[in-house]
Amino acid sequence: MMPSQSIWMIRSSLIYLLVSVSVGCLILMQKAVDLHPFIWALLPAHYEMAIWGWVVQLAMGTAYWMFPRRLDEPKRGPLWAGWSIFILFNTGLVFLIISTLFRSLIYTAIFGRTLILIAILIFAILMWQRIVTYRKHH
Repeated sequence: MMPSQSIWMIRSSLIYLLVSVSVGCLILMQKAVDLHPFIWALLPAHYEMAIWGWVVQLAMGTAYWMFPRRLDEPKRGPLWAGWSIFILFNTGLVFLIISTLFRSLIYTAIFGRTLILIAILIFAILMWQRIVTYRKHH
C-alpha cells in the first residue's frame, strides 16, 4: 500500500505539473502574440515549478514508496521524517516561487532553498538507512 506521504508528494507534483504547463503555454503564447510584458517574468517560476515541483517531488514521492523497506519497525522510517520532507519541501518551493516573482526578496529565495535542502537531506538520510538495513543482513 502506498504511504500517505507518497500520495501527497505525487499529488503535489501533478499539481505543479499542471500549473507549470499552464504557465509554459502562457509564455509560448506571449512569443506569438504580445499579451503583456510581465508574462516573461514568469519564466523562472515556470522552471522552478517544472523541475522542483514536478520532477524532483515526483521522484521523491515514488522513491519513498518504492525503496526497500527497513527490516525493523517502522518500515519506512519515522512518520515525522516523511511528513517533514513533504512539508519542508513544499513550503520551501512556495517561498522560492514567490522569490522569482519579486526579485527584491532575496532572503525569501535563500529561505526557500534552505527548506528544500533540509527536506532533501532528511530524504537522503531516510533512504540511506532503508538501503543499509538490507546490507547488514547479507
